[in-house]
Amino acid sequence: SGVLSSQEISSVQTSTQLFNGMTVKARSAAREVIATYSVDDIFIELIIQLPSNYPLGSITVESGKRVGVAVQQWRNWMLQLSTYLTHQNGSIMEGLSLWKNNVDK
Repeated sequence: SGVLSSQEISSVQTSTQLFNGMTVKARSAAREVIATYSVDDIFIELIIQLPSNYPLGSITVESGKRVGVAVQQWRNWMLQLSTYLTHQNGSIMEGLSLWKNNVDK
């Protein structure tokens, strides 16, 4: 589990994928990835945490700051991202790309 979670976090750290208007930071000690999406003066923050028994345990997707987004819309985005990461074996960077595309729409 420790090796797999560190590989997933390091793949985020070494990723060359660039997002327009979004920054992605990975914290290997805390086993979490923080994505901050900004439009004008509005910031939306997303926190993805890997469990200690990753990939057996489910990934936790939490919302940080979410300004200007309806609660129901935010829940739909969070559910879609957590389902993608947990049940479809997607990588974190692919999941963040999916989430950003939803926010852009």
